[in-house]
Order: sequence, then C-alpha cells, then structure tokens
Amino acid sequence: MRSLRVQLAVVGMVAIYAPVLLVLGVDLATDEEVALTADGRSVVTSTGPSSPWTTLTVVALLPAAVALAWWWAGRATRPVEAIRAVADEIGEDDLTRRIGLDRGPSEVVGLAAAFDAMLDRLEGAAGLQLRLIEETSHELRTPLAVLTTTADVLLARPDALPPDHRAALARSQAAAARLATTVDDLLVEARGRARVIDRHPTDLAELVRGVLDEAGAVAPVGSAALALDAPAPVVAAVDPASVHRAVANLVDNALRHAPGGTTVTVAVTAAGGAALVTVTDHGLGLSPAEQERVFDRFWRGERAPGGSGLGLAIARQVAEAHGGTLALRSPGPAGAGCAFTLRLPTG
Repeated sequence: MRSLRVQLAVVGMVAIYAPVLLVLGVDLATDEEVALTADGRSVVTSTGPSSPWTTLTVVALLPAAVALAWWWAGRATRPVEAIRAVADEIGEDDLTRRIGLDRGPSEVVGLAAAFDAMLDRLEGAAGLQLRLIEETSHELRTPLAVLTTTADVLLARPDALPPDHRAALARSQAAAARLATTVDDLLVEARGRARVIDRHPTDLAELVRGVLDEAGAVAPVGSAALALDAPAPVVAAVDPASVHRAVANLVDNALRHAPGGTTVTVAVTAAGGAALVTVTDHGLGLSPAEQERVFDRFWRGERAPGGSGLGLAIARQVAEAHGGTLALRSPGPAGAGCAFTLRLPTG
C-alpha cells in the first residue's frame, strides 16, 4: 500500500463501487410486502430482490470497477512516473537529460520544471569546473615541461653536476613527471565526467597495439615484458582517445606492479556483443580489502610504487561512459597477480 497508484486505485474503486452497493442495499430494503391477517394485524414479509439480475449485475460490476480504478490511477500517476524515469536515467556523468513535462496537473508540471532548472544549474556548474581544470592544466603543462626538459639536459651530462646534486635533480625530475601525469589524469577525469566522448568504429586490437608500443618505449630497463594476444580485429564504436587512455592506465598499473622478468599480457577478444580488453600481470595481487577500494579516486595501495591514484578510477569511468564495465579478478595467493577486464559494447 505504499504505492501511490495502488492507494489511488483503492480510493477510486470505493468511489465507483459504493453507489452500486448502495443501490443493492436499497433494493433489498424495499423488496418487502405488508399482509393483513384474519384478526386485522399487519405482517411484513421479505420477498428478496425483485430480480436475480440485480445481484448478478452487482457482482459483474466489481472487476469492471477495479479495472476502471486501476486505469484512472495510472493516468493520475503517469506524470510522476515520467519524472522518476528521467531521474533514474540521469547519472553523475550525464546531466544532459531533461524531463520536459508540459501536460498534467499544474503541481506536477511545476515540479518537473523545477527539476529541469536544477539540472540546468548543475550542468552549468559542471561545465565551469571542466573549463577551470582545462585552463589550469594548460597553464601547468608549460612550466612542468620546462622543468622536465631542463632536468633531462643536465642529467644527460655526467660532469655537469656533483653526484648529490644529480640525485636531487633526478628526484625533482621524477616529481615533475608525476605531477604532469596527475594533471593529465585530472583533465581526462573531468572530461569523462562531462561525457566528452566521440564514438567511431575502432579496431581495438590495433588501438591496444599502439598503447603497448608507447608503453614499451618508455618502460624502465628490467621491467616486465609486454605481450599482445589479439588473433583477430575487434571493432567497436568507441571514443578512441578516451579508450586509449583507459587501456594505457591499465597497462601502466600492471607494469608498476609486475616483477621484472615476467610478462604483462593484454588480450583483446569479442564475446556476447561486447569487446573485452583484459590486462593480466603476475604481481603480488590484491587482498579482498584492497579490491574493494582499488577503483576509489586517489587511493593507492601500500605496495603501489608511484602513481596518482586516478588511473584505475579513470579507466572505469571511461568504461561506464561507453555503457561498459571494468572488472578486477585477483584470485590470490601472492604471486597470482591481477586481471583487469575492460568490457565495451561493440554496437
């Protein structure tokens, strides 16, 4: 009985059926006759309904009254259901939907208009946040690039600095590189929240091959090897730039956790109307408690070497923006590693 439609249907059925019962009661009450006995006394006797059709009509009208009341309650609650349906479809990453209700009770239309106005304000605030992050990222990239380039030039000359100065400069260079990565991650996350995606039919096997080429070129000496398992092209309608970033984050995460001498494998397959990109490493794996937090923004495990804590969160955000998922499988025990599966619809 907590449903508004059920409550309205009960009220409507009572309102419709009560007059019918009243008519039946009047009919029963008036179907009496008065007779006089031999001694002059009057005797009231009941003859029952004047016709059996009266009772049959009353019984037959019950389902009709229920059906009519249910239909009326549905029409009365339809605007509310429209508001609820749109609210269910609106997520934290999509503020473009509007209710646009122009018919119905004035109170409900006013509620829908207020809801749409609130979404307009939220979308404007999200756009302002995105522009602020983009402008800040642009302003930070240049000084970070200068710091990194200067450090590269000085570190390339063994006799330019004393050993202790070289060590300090190397630490500064690593910090600048990490800050640059964090800035890029923040920008990607902000764009993902605004659903700035442009879908195109893309061969994910070729896209992953490009990611591995880039990762292999900058991977430190002695890190894990990279291997691609993509026997056939897998085409999906995706935003290549954001998916490239998501896969690169997964590969970077695997390289940072995989021991030297092992292999990080990236498999690209198609199954059940979806494209699957699975990145598997042979590191220490994650405990159940760590698995619950691995996709939290800015969370870094105790054994995580570097990183901004945004890579996996961004990868999952990209998956959800495409209507897909990002799942983790880390069976344990230590040494079993992790397998992240990025699932993207092919349609």
